[in-house]
Amino acid sequence: MSIFALTIAAFAASAAPTADKAPAATVKPAVQPMTKSDFLSAIDARFVAMDTNKDGQLSKLEIEAAESRMAAQRVTVVNARREAAFKKLDTNHDGQLSLAEFNAAAPVPAAPKPDAGKVLARMDSNKDQAITLQEFRAGPLADFDKLDANKDGKLSVQERAAARPAKR
Repeated sequence: MSIFALTIAAFAASAAPTADKAPAATVKPAVQPMTKSDFLSAIDARFVAMDTNKDGQLSKLEIEAAESRMAAQRVTVVNARREAAFKKLDTNHDGQLSLAEFNAAAPVPAAPKPDAGKVLARMDSNKDQAITLQEFRAGPLADFDKLDANKDGKLSVQERAAARPAKR
């Protein structure tokens, strides 16, 4: 991580509440304008905090120590968020999530309402509000004929492979 990235992250972290002082309700602070002077002050303060031997330079060891402290702070914040999320899901406060508690937090979405109109509009070629076997076959047969490049009435392994979308 670059010194600039460390500084920006530290400046952002200094504005955010720490895990031990997190508010009861998570409220994101409003983004405030920042002057260049304020920005430089934050960079300078971060440099001073990282320069533990006060020699005016950041050594490899000081940079690695700062990175380690920031990583530990991130882990603390992530763990606090995970614990808060777990406590929110654990409605009976027994330290375990039952299937009912989990399902209450992540309900199964309702199935879409059946709509035959779309299928009829696409397949009912004579618009009689019913699909015959011939109409049901028409689309897939047209697709087969399109894929049968040599028009031999068979889809070879190569023709089928060419029809599959390329894997990324």
